[in-house]
Amino acid sequence: MKVLGIIVEYNPFHNGHLHHLKSAIKMTKADYVVAVMSGNFVQRGEPAIVDKFARTRMALKAGVDVVFEIPTIYAIQDASGFATGSIWTLNAMNIITDVVFGSESNNVSALSKIADLIIEEPEEYRKRLKKHLKEGLSFPNARRYAICESIPDVNSEEIKQSNNILGVEYLVALKKSNSKIKVGTIKRIGASYNSNNIVSPIPSATAIRKAIFEKRELKGMPSFSVKILEEEFEKGRGPLFLEDFFEIAKMKMLMLSRDGMEMLYGFNEGIAKRMMDNLGKPSLEEFLSAVKTKRFTLTRIKRRMLYTLLDVKRDLILDSNEFGPQYLRVLGFRERGREVLRKISDRCSIPLISNVSKFNDSLYKRNVNVSLAREQMNLDVKATDLYSLFFKKNMEKKLHRDFQRLVIEK
Repeated sequence: MKVLGIIVEYNPFHNGHLHHLKSAIKMTKADYVVAVMSGNFVQRGEPAIVDKFARTRMALKAGVDVVFEIPTIYAIQDASGFATGSIWTLNAMNIITDVVFGSESNNVSALSKIADLIIEEPEEYRKRLKKHLKEGLSFPNARRYAICESIPDVNSEEIKQSNNILGVEYLVALKKSNSKIKVGTIKRIGASYNSNNIVSPIPSATAIRKAIFEKRELKGMPSFSVKILEEEFEKGRGPLFLEDFFEIAKMKMLMLSRDGMEMLYGFNEGIAKRMMDNLGKPSLEEFLSAVKTKRFTLTRIKRRMLYTLLDVKRDLILDSNEFGPQYLRVLGFRERGREVLRKISDRCSIPLISNVSKFNDSLYKRNVNVSLAREQMNLDVKATDLYSLFFKKNMEKKLHRDFQRLVIEK
């Protein structure tokens, strides 16, 4: 049995995602498709446009058989942490035969060569990386230059493209974990990751979110995605944007103070001071612009805002990245996905969670770090509660939604 694993956010699901899904199934001749998906907050440091349950419905409508949640502690990290959590989640199922990701280069061999360099860290590479960091560059840019100097045939422009960056990190995580999962990639088509052009036949998710923010016509999406979005908006469960969280983030930063922020993950190199110094900016755009430097990218600042809101401690991220996800949380499945879900339940190396209310009982069915599992799940629940407080209608602003929502079956 061939089981394809895909790593997604579907924020929201659009025609480019549909192309990737269909092409990956065709490439691998997969019998089943299992997706691991970010929850209510995503890797670029923002809330998802609609919640994880709505986006699960999109995935199932598109043909995914089972959807699992990437624990929040990984979903809101940089590319390396995101890839670590995603790949380890797929590994833990002990049934995934293939993983296929989108990339701009469409060259697994070239991306694999970069992954080997990152893992092996030869002395010359380390020296080049250190030199560029001393020049004040952000870590991603410093590493990009060091890689290009170490592997002359690497295209500098290609390596900074978002899907290529993630592709390299997926390969690093697969290699480090000695995974037996086969790897494939599909060339990204349509608008680029950060394009705002909604007119493109296959616009980016960025362009679609911008159109939603500006209340313009939605294009480039399957009809079922548009319908689910419209239903969620009508019920007041979205759309949500980082701007909605800005005032509460400022209050949280003010209460924590610089010293309190520096106890959280990632608040080194003076970023806490820059954020505190600019709390008086009236808008999110002005705040981000004032804090941004060559070293502190916009995405990095946004993630730190989320770490502040969710109280993400340094030790939780370090332990999670060392020991991996401690459970598999099912968000939904199709009728035909029951068989593969049963096999995952039999073979998985960590607990399979379908009902959060029974989470503690499930922990003792597998050999896991119980304390770490509870911390990871507590963050998932906190993230959902925080997200729900910003729904547009008061009747939807309910806490403990993770305990109340059942697994979605289609």
